[in-house]
Amino acid sequence: MKNSFFSLLVVGFLGLSAQQVFANCETPNNVIRLGPVSSFNVPSLNTTENLVTGGLQCTGTLSAGSTQYMRYIVQNLPSKLIHTNGVNSANISLLDTDKNIVSNNKLVDLSRLVILSFFSGPNSSVPFYLRVNESTNLVPGTYKGQFTIKWYWHIPVLGIVGLGGYMSSPNLKNIWGTGVILDWGTGQDATINIELIVEKDCKINAQNINFGTAPLVSKFNPVTGTVQITCSAQTPYTVGLSNGQNYSQNRRMKNLSSNHYLPYEIYKNTTTQRWGYLGADRWSSANASQNPGVYDGSVTQGYTYTAKIIDDGSNASVEGTYKDNLILEVAF
Repeated sequence: MKNSFFSLLVVGFLGLSAQQVFANCETPNNVIRLGPVSSFNVPSLNTTENLVTGGLQCTGTLSAGSTQYMRYIVQNLPSKLIHTNGVNSANISLLDTDKNIVSNNKLVDLSRLVILSFFSGPNSSVPFYLRVNESTNLVPGTYKGQFTIKWYWHIPVLGIVGLGGYMSSPNLKNIWGTGVILDWGTGQDATINIELIVEKDCKINAQNINFGTAPLVSKFNPVTGTVQITCSAQTPYTVGLSNGQNYSQNRRMKNLSSNHYLPYEIYKNTTTQRWGYLGADRWSSANASQNPGVYDGSVTQGYTYTAKIIDDGSNASVEGTYKDNLILEVAF
């Protein structure tokens, strides 16, 4: 018997398109946001170069150790961001990737040999830097501005098996396969919005209240002091003082060695008006003892108080140290 065999050769070929590249360049519209930042910390933005996107983003496998051809021109760059109230503003400067101050309508060529990549900014973008040129705090709120960057680019990228190509901006003409550019073309715009968010804040300077030492409750003298508060510009506020840790009809200090208490109260200025934390007991900045109603962000309001130990005849004169803790709260 004769067996017959038929050999079938199965051949497959998996190939890559010679045109395939692994990179993409685009100029999406972006929003640059700084903050939220306390109004008192705005001056720090004057000494900080805040990294932001320059508008041109390239992702993928860019060719290393080659010349990257790029140009840009900025249009309508504002020198100030405008508060949403339409009145206040914040001075700004924009710096490009070389830390040069960006000017309106000036064509800048960034082309050069780059070992790794230009695109180290946010979202793989060309990095720019934004500086807020203010040495004092600003009125809280949101400040906005907008500008356009027109980009021209001719970026070498890797393709298959080490073969490369270029990603180019619209209508750019070059000698094929080289970096020799005949015409930069029409370029492509990126619209960039800037937002600076400034938050309300206050600085408080308050000292402890010390009644000193006395042999009897009736011998303690009243103590006066002043709380100093500075808040953001155009920020009215009220100041509340808590009831402390041992409240019962009055604020009370507790003996550290026993369950005995000394009642006391704190009054606004030299009056008998109690300084508390609810309703009319709060203290309005419009009625401060010093600089009432001044809201320029730098002037300090003072709140002078009188603290008194209450001798109602019900307290045993138990020797020892008495303490209480209060919370001073600023609400705006």
